[in-house]
Amino acid sequence: MCMPNPRPYGLDKVKELIGYLNAYSETRREEFEYQLGVSALFAWTDFFEKHNWQSELAYNDVIVFLKDKNRNAGFQAGAKLYRPGDTFVDAKVYEEMFLSRHSVRDYQERKIDLADVQFALKCFVETPTACNRQMCRVYYIQNQEITDLLNHVVIGVPGFNKKTVQYFLITYDLASFAYSGERQQGLFNAGLCTMNFINGLHAKGIGSCCLQWSNKYKQDVEVREKLGLRDSERIGIVVGAGYYLDENIIPCSVRRRSEDVFQII
Repeated sequence: MCMPNPRPYGLDKVKELIGYLNAYSETRREEFEYQLGVSALFAWTDFFEKHNWQSELAYNDVIVFLKDKNRNAGFQAGAKLYRPGDTFVDAKVYEEMFLSRHSVRDYQERKIDLADVQFALKCFVETPTACNRQMCRVYYIQNQEITDLLNHVVIGVPGFNKKTVQYFLITYDLASFAYSGERQQGLFNAGLCTMNFINGLHAKGIGSCCLQWSNKYKQDVEVREKLGLRDSERIGIVVGAGYYLDENIIPCSVRRRSEDVFQII
């Protein structure tokens, strides 16, 4: 839909999607995934009608499927017009905010306000993911038993003030991937989502530090079971967080020069 020279597309994919949607029980047809799938099919038929491609056989199959379906205004799939100039903010303000973030490991002794997390969650869900599958989730750990477990098993935590650190876990779902070639997508997408998330926290005065999840299988299973994750859901990154202190001691991480990491080929 977004290509400059469009052609009839998705003729097999729409049939496959209909097959998935037909597998949903009546009680599950208000779920996000089902409604989004129906919305995508409506957008697909609109696009074909706009280009007079109704003669394609798959088009009729989709029309038959949608005959008793209603458009959900809350799910607008397809394509839309984007004007970057209408959304730009002051570049200097963004630059100052982005470059002012540093990883910190000591925080105020104050519980994170969920209202302050909402902006970070908006940043999280706006992150680009593989085929827009949105396979990543955020878990804010408030259960003391799980917090104690993470304090014990997460690699890198000993350097934190454990009295003040609060944990977010970023996960990804293996069920979102179709074949072995996508095996790296989970951690890749979790990383993208996490970066947006911690920048969103920073904008609300919440400091953070990312911790890799490289634990042994037994510990991984134990934590996933404690969290009640689905069998296909994996932990990607642990984020230690809390409100910034008035002053923090941070490492002097000397950065490479931009010309050292950039090359024109």
